[in-house]
Amino acid sequence: MKLDLLRSNLSQVQKITFAGIFISLIIILQKVLAINYIPIVPFLRISLGGCALLIFASILLGPWYGLLIGVAEDLLGYLIFDPKSMSFFPQITAIYGLMGFVSYFIFMLVRQIKNKKIMFGIEITSFVGILTAVTLFLLLNNELTLYSSTYTIENWQRIAIPLILFGLLTLLTICIIFTEKYFKKRSDSQLFNAYQVSFACFIIEVVVMILFGTLMKGLAFGFQTYSVILITQLMVGFINIPLNTFLISYIMIFAKRKFNVQE
Repeated sequence: MKLDLLRSNLSQVQKITFAGIFISLIIILQKVLAINYIPIVPFLRISLGGCALLIFASILLGPWYGLLIGVAEDLLGYLIFDPKSMSFFPQITAIYGLMGFVSYFIFMLVRQIKNKKIMFGIEITSFVGILTAVTLFLLLNNELTLYSSTYTIENWQRIAIPLILFGLLTLLTICIIFTEKYFKKRSDSQLFNAYQVSFACFIIEVVVMILFGTLMKGLAFGFQTYSVILITQLMVGFINIPLNTFLISYIMIFAKRKFNVQE
């Protein structure tokens, strides 16, 4: 049974039920189990699987359900878990709404790309470019502005941050290769191979979180913090992509076995 056939065979009640489950799980992962630096940098959040579930929900249920889930989980998460003194930013909700909507289309598009070397090459080359840009930014700037405060970039930060990013880039490379080999042994046919999953997650990260997300967070927190937001979002991408690649690949293997989904 193909993935799109599985989607079409789900009744509206089943889709709504799945949507409710996804919303609940994503809220827990985004708000309870996330690494969130609200007191220092309120626009930085590293979710341990929330984005992966949102992306998979979009693939399984379709773009409109993905949009609904993305908006609902951020709105309900704010109402339930965020401090009452914290302002609500619809710009942040828009980021997760867009992620839920476009993930379906990006994965369907990437599914048509069969050349693993092209996807892998574009992704790694892009990350090398990002690493170079972040390093140059740190070397050429002495200060960063966050709200009305100015912070000095220390020499150890100029060294440590590029080294950490290089380590994460190495981890990303290993993760893609390992995930492909690991799940290939456990599935005679894959809905998406690890290179496709990683490349799709890369596009989602760039389009939704780095480009659109940085713009929305700039509107929410002020464009005087734009450079900090952009640098932070670029760095988080080094974590999100390998994490989402592994989790989405695992969830797809589980879905294939659970629902007898074949490519």
